[in-house]
Amino acid sequence: MEWLDFTTTISDGMAYWPDNAPVHIKRTLSMADGAAANVSEISMSVHTSTHVDAPLHFLPNGDDVTKIDLSTLMGPALVVEIDHPEFITKPEIEHIQLEKGSRVLFKTRNSRRQWATEPFNPDFVRVRADAATWLRDQGVVCVGVDYLSVGPADTHHILLEAGISIIEGLALQQAEPGEYDLICLPLKIAGADGAPARVIARKR
Repeated sequence: MEWLDFTTTISDGMAYWPDNAPVHIKRTLSMADGAAANVSEISMSVHTSTHVDAPLHFLPNGDDVTKIDLSTLMGPALVVEIDHPEFITKPEIEHIQLEKGSRVLFKTRNSRRQWATEPFNPDFVRVRADAATWLRDQGVVCVGVDYLSVGPADTHHILLEAGISIIEGLALQQAEPGEYDLICLPLKIAGADGAPARVIARKR
C-alpha cells in the first residue's frame, strides 16, 4: 500500500496559535544573487503545523521532546471520523474497541478545509475531558488531532500525565477512517516542549 503524508506543509504566514511565534521563512543566500548555494532560514513556534507535544508543554517537571518514547508514535493506528460539530466526546467514541497500546487519530470537520492557509480559527473541534479520560483508561498511547490543539488545559493534563503522546495539526483531509501503520518522528530539540514532526501512514 502507498504511504500517505499526514503532515501539514509549513509555509510562510501560515496559521499559528495566537500567542505563539508566527512562521517566517526567508531566503538568506540566493544563487540568483551570485551566492554559491541557496540557503533559507525559518523562525516559528515549536507548536506549529504538524507537531508533537512533550510533557513539558503542560507539566512543569515533565520531560522535553527528546525523551518522548518514539514507540508510542509508530505502529498500528486507527483514524476515527467524528460527527460532533464542537467536541470529541466520550459518548461518540466509547463504542470503539481499543486495546492497550492503541493509537487514535481523530478526523473532524476541521479537515473539511485547508485550515493551515487560513487565519487562525478558535472554533475548532477539540477533545473534551471526558473523552480524554476514557482514552487514558483504555490504555491508549497516542492521540492525534486535525488542528493546532488537542483541547484545553485539562485535556492536555489528562493525556500528558498518563504518558500519552499528542500529535497536533495533522493533515487528514484525504484520510479515510480505518486502520493504518503510522510513523511520526518529531525533531530532536533539546529542552523543547514540543517539536514539528513528519507523519506518514499506510492503510492496513
